[in-house]
Amino acid sequence: MNSINKLTRIATVVISAAVLVSAQGIRIKDVASVSGLEDVQLFGYGLVVGLAGTGDRNQTVFTEQTIVNMLKNMGVELPERHIRVRNVAAVMVTGQLAPFKRKGTKFDVTVSSMGDATSLEGGTLILTPIQGPDGQVYASAQGPLATGGYDLRDRGLTHIKKNHVSVGRIPGGAIVQREYQFNVLNGENLSISLHSPDFSSAVSMAQSINAQYGVAGLAKATDAATVELDMARAGGGVSQMEFIAMVENMTFEVASTAKVVINERTGTIVAGGTVRISQVAVTHGGVKVEVVNLPEVIQPVPFALGRTEVVPNPAMVVEEKDAEMVVLDSTTTVSDLAQALNSLGVTPRDVIAILQAIKEAGALHANLIIL
Repeated sequence: MNSINKLTRIATVVISAAVLVSAQGIRIKDVASVSGLEDVQLFGYGLVVGLAGTGDRNQTVFTEQTIVNMLKNMGVELPERHIRVRNVAAVMVTGQLAPFKRKGTKFDVTVSSMGDATSLEGGTLILTPIQGPDGQVYASAQGPLATGGYDLRDRGLTHIKKNHVSVGRIPGGAIVQREYQFNVLNGENLSISLHSPDFSSAVSMAQSINAQYGVAGLAKATDAATVELDMARAGGGVSQMEFIAMVENMTFEVASTAKVVINERTGTIVAGGTVRISQVAVTHGGVKVEVVNLPEVIQPVPFALGRTEVVPNPAMVVEEKDAEMVVLDSTTTVSDLAQALNSLGVTPRDVIAILQAIKEAGALHANLIIL
């Protein structure tokens, strides 16, 4: 039983993450950002060349059309027949343009295969313009791909693969060609948006800003995610940039909803520190049914014409564990629950079933989320 408990402790991951922070609090910039300064998602269509025969096959028609159009623009005319190029793959290039990225600065892009290419390893992306949701081209990408893996095939007999090689990344492969314009810093009033909306957190942030800055009414929570800042009350001796820098480094206490997240596929359980359990009695017992085959040898009668035969002899073995009962007090925390369930010697799947049963009994005061 001790070995089972040790394996259970290793397999079952119960993480107690304290969501209510200490009196010191956390910085505003870690959980919120200035409204209107969001990243811009970019995308583009291009070609990856230099593949070792792992590119798109003839079934991918748009790859051939792209090659023909590209060569035609470069003054190369091709005959009217299907070209067979296995070293080229059609890809989609995606990236995110962060606010205040100036023209000429670089950022990373991700390159993903669109056709039936088996690997992008060793390929190079040809100059590709990438555009935003408004259709404007904001950057261009080009450079060698880093896949972080390999895909080796030997005439279909041996196949060794590591990681996902149909997607690659080009660190610093995109150059900003057009700056994205933000108008949120032109006015006197600013607003800060919480990444995880919560009424208590928004009010706590506004109160902390007013208290630490020493000006009443400077910050006001308008909804569960937004705190408005009145620059007129900040005083004329502070610039807008200095004011934002001071506010984003202020600390406050964050409140969050108690949640228990369960991944049934991996047996992982993550519970917040605010989760509480009322007094409840938990008993667990399992029945294991195993069908085994105990072959039986039958010998023929002496001096007969028969021969020795092996006859299957299936047998059923039923093993039932002794059920144990554990009583959890009303002040039980996640750590106490983990220790109690480990003492029962249960498996991760059994822990998930027990948590679901406690939730149905009304003793688990948290949202139960199953992935």
